[in-house]
Amino acid sequence: MLLQNGRNGEETMRLMNQACLIGAICLASANVPICAKATESIPALEKRLADFLSKEKGEIGGAQYNIDQRLRLKKCTEPVIFKTRRKDLVVINCVPQNWRVPVTLKRPSANRKTSSTKSLIIRRGQPVILVVEKNGFMISRQMQADRNGGLGDIIPARAGRRSSPILVKITGQGQVSLPSHSIN
Repeated sequence: MLLQNGRNGEETMRLMNQACLIGAICLASANVPICAKATESIPALEKRLADFLSKEKGEIGGAQYNIDQRLRLKKCTEPVIFKTRRKDLVVINCVPQNWRVPVTLKRPSANRKTSSTKSLIIRRGQPVILVVEKNGFMISRQMQADRNGGLGDIIPARAGRRSSPILVKITGQGQVSLPSHSIN
């Protein structure tokens, strides 16, 4: 495009300067997130959980596994709540952001129904049937195990490859139940 002398040339030059300025601003801000959202620190949650339980991860009564580092939890605007659901489960809860993280606790091997050399009855990737029975109704759904486990173990399972895992309790060969429904 040729610049013309006079008024049209000045106007064209002004428009080109504005376009260059807008382009420079866009390029400069491309690496900066416009609405950076604060996320909860997973190591800080694990530390607070250890303080709540007075046990470190791996100790009897402490967390059995680390919290998944891939979780991107919105920063809680109120103090996080730790609730003990059973002897082997704590739920970390943030009410304002509506998120919950279940954490299984390590139990002593002497309290287990089987010995420490118990046989695995469910293998990772194996299809399992999730059965929930309450008040005379029974609902079942096919799931896929994400971990190996023996009778009474709590393992993650998912409905499909891309679905989120849920914690289930192994109740038999190829059969699981929700932990809250397997203990009366």
